[in-house]
Formats: sequence, structure tokens, C-alpha cells
Amino acid sequence: MKIGLIGCGKQAVKHIGGLRKCPEAELVLADKEVSRARELGRKEGLAWVEHADQLFLDPEVTAIDLCVPIPFHAGMIRRCLAAGKDFFCEKPSCETAAQARELSRLAERSRCIGMVGYVYRFAPVFQRARAILDGARETRRSPVLGALEVASMRLGGRGSAALWKHRRAEGGGALNEMLVHMLELAIWYFGPIARAELMISELLRPQRVIDGQLETADAEDFVLARFWTETGLPVVIQADLVSPAFTQFMEVHGDNGSLLVSIQPEMPQYVFARQSAGGYAAGRTELGSGRVNLFEAQMADFVAAVRDRGKHAGATLADSVRVMEAIEMLRQRPAC
Repeated sequence: MKIGLIGCGKQAVKHIGGLRKCPEAELVLADKEVSRARELGRKEGLAWVEHADQLFLDPEVTAIDLCVPIPFHAGMIRRCLAAGKDFFCEKPSCETAAQARELSRLAERSRCIGMVGYVYRFAPVFQRARAILDGARETRRSPVLGALEVASMRLGGRGSAALWKHRRAEGGGALNEMLVHMLELAIWYFGPIARAELMISELLRPQRVIDGQLETADAEDFVLARFWTETGLPVVIQADLVSPAFTQFMEVHGDNGSLLVSIQPEMPQYVFARQSAGGYAAGRTELGSGRVNLFEAQMADFVAAVRDRGKHAGATLADSVRVMEAIEMLRQRPAC
């Protein structure tokens, strides 16, 4: 299976690591800066081409892996669909809800397999949480926690991985880089968003050292947002690019108990039930993180779907429509 990877930045290295665990995958690199494709190819021992067009035109290339900045996503996905190439695209899939709806319609008409890179779906503890919250999308009830009352999520990191991630014009900022991850999980667990409010959006570090250079940032690096699902569940999400130590967790509370999970194995992982329910005894049950390499799990799932022409466990373009619609709700209700 020949896979063309476009965009040879730091994210590409993670994808390469995951795809290398798939014995059938043969990678070919491309980047708008030929030197970056050549240098990464030499470092990783992979083939590279001088222009991405060569990958779209190559009949032997089965799929395209897009590791490019957000403003390029929609155009690249259109090219994949037009060329009949399966694709993987880093999150978010595009810049607007209108683009997301267009891409979803195009994908439905094609026979192409597409996945959007919301990697947290592949964490074992988040998959277990999905079972604990089964039915919450439709009824706002959990078989374990009972009637759900509130959910809160946090994702924070230090940022400064690449300059474009801190520039508004290039799709950077804490909203696109961080909040969308938790928002996609919230929709996966609790269903579509009916209303959204951007409570805080700030730029706390306008100057950053990136790749050894002092750079000026103009995209927000701290956001706090509140969402309400179609069933009325309030979900609060904090996301930032200023936390020196990576931080992630989700907590959900219902009238019969609480759930706390995180991608970080050192964080508490448990479900607490006031009364036994849904196969869980009364009191606290430790869940454990079941840590795996998320990029290996994600890329293996994508390759298997391409190979078997089947469904994958990741987010689709149709899922991305819900995410982008919620993001646009936020932008229509700017923080004071």
C-alpha cells in the first residue's frame, strides 16, 4: 500500500512512526519546500518527490496523509476525492462549517475512505468511558452515572512547536490546536451542540521562542468555552497553549455518580457510583489508563480500513461537520 505523506513538519514524524508499524504501508514524502521532504526522507530512510502533484497523479498511490496547516486542508481533501485517493487529514478538517458540509457531501458521493485526526478516540480509557456513557447522546443518561448534570474537559500544552500554530491567518491558536480535540470528544460522547458561548479568549504570550527565534504570536493561547448539547447537557472546555506541563482530563457528573478519565496515566482514572449500576459496584472503581501509542493505533486503524475497504473507528468528514458548526457558534458569540 503506497501512501503519500504531504507536509514534512513535526506532526509528520508522529505519523511516520505510526505508519511504520503497518508492514503493508510504503511511504513517499512531499512538501511545498522540497528541502524539507528531502531532509526528512534522508533522516527516516523514505522516498520523497519534488512536488505533491506527483502523489496525486501516481496511480500506485492508494492514500494521502495530510500533515499540512489548516488553511490547506479543504483544498487538499478536494484533490484527494477528485483523484480517487483515500485520505487521512489532521484536525480540524477545514476552516468553516460550509466547507465541512461541502467536503462531507463530496465524500459521500465518492468511494474514498477518509479519516480526520482526532487521536483521543483511540485511548483505551476514553473508549471505556464511551461504554459508561452509552446512550447519553440520545437521552442525557448514563447506565452508570444516571441522569447527567454537567461535564468539564481540559487540554493544555506549552505550544511553540511551530510558528504557524500561533498565527491566526494560518489557522493557529488554542481553539483550533487544542479545544477542537475535546469538543470532538464531547460530541462523540454527548451528541450535537445546540448552543455555545466563548467565555474567555486571550493571548497571554504574544512573544514566543520558536526554533530558537523570538517570534510574535497573534492567535489566542487561552480559551474557556461553554457548550450545551441538543439534550441540554452543559459542557465546559478549557484549552490553552501556555501550560508548561501537558495537562488533560475529563470529568462527568450525574445524579448517581462521577467519571474522571485522562490520557495521562498518572492522573486519577475512576468511576464512582452512589448505587451499583451498569455493571459497576457502588463506590469507586479504578479504571486504569491502558496506555497505548495513540498514533500507532490511529494509523493502524486507517490502514486497515483502506486495506479492507471497511469502516474505521476515527472521525469522519460527517463528524467534522458537527465540530465546525459548534466552532462557528463560538465565533458568533465572542468573549467579552
